Amino acid sequence: MSKITIVGDDGNPILYACLTSEGKLRLEFEYFARDENEGDYEFNHTVKPEEFPKIAERFDLDPALLILENLNQISLSGRGQEFKDLLANKDIPNEFWSWLS
Repeated sequence: MSKITIVGDDGNPILYACLTSEGKLRLEFEYFARDENEGDYEFNHTVKPEEFPKIAERFDLDPALLILENLNQISLSGRGQEFKDLLANKDIPNEFWSWLS
């Protein structure tokens, strides 16, 4: 499993997840402008491997599984938005980067 899609409450993608070459979890998404008065917005969260067992524990998942497998289970269980909110609120420690055009 090299890249997975995490969906929100409405079933639409809200994050794309993959592992970096350093073994960190990278979660990203990009919103495209709907008209000339809006800009494109891109962001990503990077989570260090030491947080992976804590994520599994928080969602009552098996910490022995690969993080992408656990994220897929989170998404399939309908808890993708909850996971995204934990990232945004820094309840799951992460480095945040964003870009607006």
